[in-house]
Amino acid sequence: MRERTLPRVSQQYKDDQRGEILAAARRCFLRNGFHRTSMQDVFTEAGKSAGAVYRYFPKKEDMIVAVAAQNLDDVAGVLRAALARGTGENGVGEVMAELLEVVTDLHRDRQLANMAVLVWSEAQRNRELADRLTAATVEMSAEVAGLVRDRQEAGAWTGAPAEALAQAILSLLPGFLFNLALAGPDGVAGFPNAVRTLLPQ
Repeated sequence: MRERTLPRVSQQYKDDQRGEILAAARRCFLRNGFHRTSMQDVFTEAGKSAGAVYRYFPKKEDMIVAVAAQNLDDVAGVLRAALARGTGENGVGEVMAELLEVVTDLHRDRQLANMAVLVWSEAQRNRELADRLTAATVEMSAEVAGLVRDRQEAGAWTGAPAEALAQAILSLLPGFLFNLALAGPDGVAGFPNAVRTLLPQ
């Protein structure tokens, strides 16, 4: 008698399952916070068994880090897209303003800013999360510094190192996200044009 073999599960199926669980965890975290969300809450939200969830995320902290990484990737992706268009006539202010506009659109769909605030708070006591946040910030700052150097070569902003200027410029983003989380899109509607005015270069 031939031994029965279980059907092989494709990588796409695994990725889809993981994505569904992460989306459910994200909804729970946004609704209840990280520490008031139980694994049972995620099972129920995802409509999956405990075993199905634990296969991908053995503990809740793994979900927290994964959701936070997803949020950071969203913001970093928007920044890269804005920087890719930050050539020619587009100044640093235009790039940052575009970043704020796209982040606002993402927030409408995914509550991006609310998750960012949760992540910052959790990073104070979660070393892995803090390290990921620091690494993402350093990477984004380095990318902004490249755009600043382009402006310096054109004769602008020559009074400070590009790296320091990039850090100062990028610090607009956390403040914007905090205000967006508290006041919503209408409350920050004037921010992009204000940034264009402050940073015309």
